[in-house]
Amino acid sequence: MTERNVADELPRLMLLSGLAADERIFVAQKLAFPQLSVPQWLAPFKNEPLDDYAKRLASEIGPGPCVIGGASFGGIVAMHLARHLNPEAVILIGSVRSPSELPMYARLARPLRCLTLWLPVRAMQWAMKPLLCGPLRTAMPFVHGLLSQFLQSDPAVFRWSLHQILNWKSAPACSCPIYHIHGARDWVMPAKNTVPDKIVPGAGHVLSLTHPHEVNEFIRFVMKRTKLSCNPSSH
Repeated sequence: MTERNVADELPRLMLLSGLAADERIFVAQKLAFPQLSVPQWLAPFKNEPLDDYAKRLASEIGPGPCVIGGASFGGIVAMHLARHLNPEAVILIGSVRSPSELPMYARLARPLRCLTLWLPVRAMQWAMKPLLCGPLRTAMPFVHGLLSQFLQSDPAVFRWSLHQILNWKSAPACSCPIYHIHGARDWVMPAKNTVPDKIVPGAGHVLSLTHPHEVNEFIRFVMKRTKLSCNPSSH
C-alpha cells in the first residue's frame, strides 16, 4: 500500500505553522497526508489572551474528530486549541509542552515582553527583502524559504505571537495524549530543555522541511495509534 493510500484512511489532521511561518512549512506533510489542513492565523484582537485566541480559532475550525498539532509556537497554540476542540491527540513538532521548557533567552526576555507590541516588523521586513535577491536561494534554500515567509507575514500576528511566547505562564491541561518530535540540533528551542517522544538526529528547528520522512513517519504513527484507540475492534 502506498504512503498516499495509507494517509487516505486516517482521520482529519490539522497543523499550525510557527512564528512568522505559513503553510509552506508543511509542504512535505501535505503531500503525504491529503486530509491535512493548515488553518490560517486570525488577526488578533488588541491585548487578546492566548486562550481567548485559541477559542476563537477553534470556532473557525469547527467541531469533529481530529488530530491537531503545530510547529514551534504553533504547537503551543495547538495545546490551547485542544481545550476547545477535544481532539484525539496533539502533535508537537519542534515545540515545547510548558513554559519551563522554553529556552533561557526567552525566559530572560520576559521582562521586555511589552516591547514586542512596538516591534518595527515592517521595517525589519523591508531591511531583509534584499536578501531574497542574493545567493541565499541556492546556498541555503530552507533559510531562503523561511525568510520569504517572514517577509509575507502579518506584522500584527508576528508581534502578538512573540508577545504570547514571552508571556506564556502555564501549560493548558489536555485530556488527550500529546506526542512530541524534536530535532537534536534545534538551537531555537533546544531538545535538552524538553523530553520528546522522538529526537531526530541532525535535525534543527524546521525539521518538517529538512527531515520530512522522519516527521511524516511520526505523524503516521500517531494517526494510526489514534485510529486504533478509537476503534478497539480493529486491533
